[in-house]
Amino acid sequence: MIKIIYLIIFYVIYSFTDIVLILIAIFQTLFNLFGDGPSQSLQRTGQSLGLYVKQISEYLSYASEQKPYPFSDWPEPEASVVAKETESSK
Repeated sequence: MIKIIYLIIFYVIYSFTDIVLILIAIFQTLFNLFGDGPSQSLQRTGQSLGLYVKQISEYLSYASEQKPYPFSDWPEPEASVVAKETESSK
């Protein structure tokens, strides 16, 4: 019964991440068009949000029993991945 409650809660959070992702995409587009290029902090936020969505989808599909944030640490992208993507966007 508790698992079902967690599934519902994480599905609601999963749905909310769509809104956050579209906001990141809009701001990144604006920064790219009118600024010096995409924001590195928003790139990192988008990457960690993607990892979080992955954790939620694995939990919802029973591929993982580890509960995502706030029951575990917020996922952080690897520093090497962030550096490579920043270099390739220049």
